[in-house]
Amino acid sequence: MIKLQNSQISQILPECLSKSPDAQALSFALCRAVDKFINYCRYISVFSTIDTEPDHVLDILATELDTQYYDEDLSNHIKRQLIRNTLNWYMKVGTPAAVEELVKTVFGEGKVEEWFQYGGAPYTFKILTNANPSPAAVEEFEKIISKVKNIRSHLESVSYCRKQEISVYVGIASIPRTSTNIGWEDSKYGNIS
Repeated sequence: MIKLQNSQISQILPECLSKSPDAQALSFALCRAVDKFINYCRYISVFSTIDTEPDHVLDILATELDTQYYDEDLSNHIKRQLIRNTLNWYMKVGTPAAVEELVKTVFGEGKVEEWFQYGGAPYTFKILTNANPSPAAVEEFEKIISKVKNIRSHLESVSYCRKQEISVYVGIASIPRTSTNIGWEDSKYGNIS
């Protein structure tokens, strides 16, 4: 079996054509071109090797893909997730799903509530998260979110929810009492005996 890297077109031509110097030159040139092409193909599997690429490759790839929310100061983990989701976000841009994916990528966990879900002003939304970002991170996030949300929607607030477990003790007591009323009682329906 002949491997693609080692194949030459002169191997499949009839003998009368394969002996020609022009055919042999063309065969050699095509063999070198195919070899070069196969070597270049090794670099197209970038998406499958994102987790092992160094920082400078991530930065170049983000620039090439025009990754929407990319910043060179982000951690490597977040950079890799942003690059991995770039094409999906381009397909979903302007939808609440894209905003929610961005919130989960940047903050780790979060949820988007639209105005009709909480009774807010039309075309506003809130972000609920349990992350604890710095004020600078929130400001940067607001810049980033403007690129993914639709034009008519406006971010109303970013709320930070914390779960706290506490112990609540409840006591119940029953005190039996007996009372007896004797006499006449006026009511709106008249006297009752």
